[in-house]
Amino acid sequence: MYRFLIIDDEPLVREGISTTIDWNAHGFELVGACRDGREGLQALEELRPDVVLTDICMPFVDGLELAASISEQYPGTRTILLTGYDEFEYAQEAVRLNVHDFILKPVTAAELREVLDSLRRELDEEKHRKQDFERLQEQLRESIPVFRERFLNSLVKNAIPLPEAARKARLLDLDVGGPVYIVLVCDRDRVDPDNGLDAISVQNEIVPLAGSRPGTVSFSTPDEETLLIISLPERSGAVTGALERAEAISDHVQRVLGRTISIGIGDAVESLSDLPHSYRTARIALEQRFVLGPNQVITMQQVRGSATGTSAANASGRPEGTGGDSSSLTDAETRQRLTHALKTGASGEAVVAFRDILQYFRRADKVEHCHVATHRVLADAMNALDSIEIDYREIPGVDHNPFGQLGRMKTIDEMEQWFLHFIRGARDLLDRRRQQLSQRKAVAAESFIRENYHRPDLSLQMVCSALAVSKSYLSPIFKSHTGMTFVEYLTAVRIREAEALLGRTDLKVYEIAEKVGYRDAHYFSLTFRKQAGVSPSEYREQSWERVGT
Repeated sequence: MYRFLIIDDEPLVREGISTTIDWNAHGFELVGACRDGREGLQALEELRPDVVLTDICMPFVDGLELAASISEQYPGTRTILLTGYDEFEYAQEAVRLNVHDFILKPVTAAELREVLDSLRRELDEEKHRKQDFERLQEQLRESIPVFRERFLNSLVKNAIPLPEAARKARLLDLDVGGPVYIVLVCDRDRVDPDNGLDAISVQNEIVPLAGSRPGTVSFSTPDEETLLIISLPERSGAVTGALERAEAISDHVQRVLGRTISIGIGDAVESLSDLPHSYRTARIALEQRFVLGPNQVITMQQVRGSATGTSAANASGRPEGTGGDSSSLTDAETRQRLTHALKTGASGEAVVAFRDILQYFRRADKVEHCHVATHRVLADAMNALDSIEIDYREIPGVDHNPFGQLGRMKTIDEMEQWFLHFIRGARDLLDRRRQQLSQRKAVAAESFIRENYHRPDLSLQMVCSALAVSKSYLSPIFKSHTGMTFVEYLTAVRIREAEALLGRTDLKVYEIAEKVGYRDAHYFSLTFRKQAGVSPSEYREQSWERVGT
């Protein structure tokens, strides 16, 4: 409902208009009917109508004065003037005052209803336009952070011409006045795969803290890193200032979240279009975390080393780099020791070999050489397991793409823990494989004995030859599987078969002895008594007696 106010000094006009119209049916609520312009001004303040219908000629304040006040103080309110023919000279002034419409006296109910219907349509359209505009404004407000993030990501990764970069920065209200800029790259030292909000929680701590400092903008990248662009008035002391801010951010995150981050600080540049250089050098600085370990703030100056040539690794107490490429970070003999130990299940030897390889990594001059060498070591390990038909994907915690998983490791220490887990998992798989193979060999030995127990010459060596294993291999696994030695198991099978023959046939004892693999009937009888507690003849008698009863 739209609010409607009548202002006219003639009681009959006020009464007639008020009572002849079904206001609700036309979408209006009649909120008042005033006797003159002065009373009308007061009602405007109190009732805030959407539409005012006012006569022109009134005491105290006439309709044109009233229209002027409405235009100035209540620009959203529509004004309709009631006028006679002799007052039409006021029309030009009314147009200037943004009067919406004129109604000539005397007005009929039909005319007024037509005006009301037209007015409601206009008000509805205006309301919808306003709602659409407000919705667009809200969408724009919600989109601005996205536009800012996209622009800032593009700004540090692509060389945008300075005029365009400056123009877009102004449009997005970004505080990048410069003239000196430094990019900081902040990254979590450890990713929690079970916490999808992990990166967001870190960003939520960094962004407000960074934004509280003038000349600093912060944003996130698709790689879930948080970047800062710091604007500084001059190059002198720029890196020192950036270092202080980075350390404050690192301390804050650790204090609030109990998590550590590392931050790379790039070179200072003197143009927005040069920010990609500062970003690249910040990334290079951050990569040194792989060697230095977690919870680091690293400047590009540290990476390049001081005038004496000390490297970032050496400055932190690490051994000096070898200066070679990735192939010099490992040697074939050490990698061969690792693969041989993996194949044989000697996890202790594999760990020693891998830690020897790590010492090469810690002496690396370039982090990218470490990554290449790491992939070479992993490929060797996977090939070694494949050669003995061990599927690395069965190791718990190892992805189907272990190279990608390894590439996400952020420090040598993290990579070391992953490789140690890989080595132990490979050993467990090999142990399980061996147990399964031993189980199968023991079962096969049982089957061979049951099928050949009648052969007097059946021996452990014969079984081993049939299974293509050695006696030293088969004897312990057979004993573990059956709880008996080969001789004990063979004797038990032969006596069990002899008992069956004694109970269901009339064969002589010596005939039964031959059928179950004994050449000497006397030895058979001694063995039978030892196993069954009675002689073969006594066993037969007892067996027949049981049948007879």
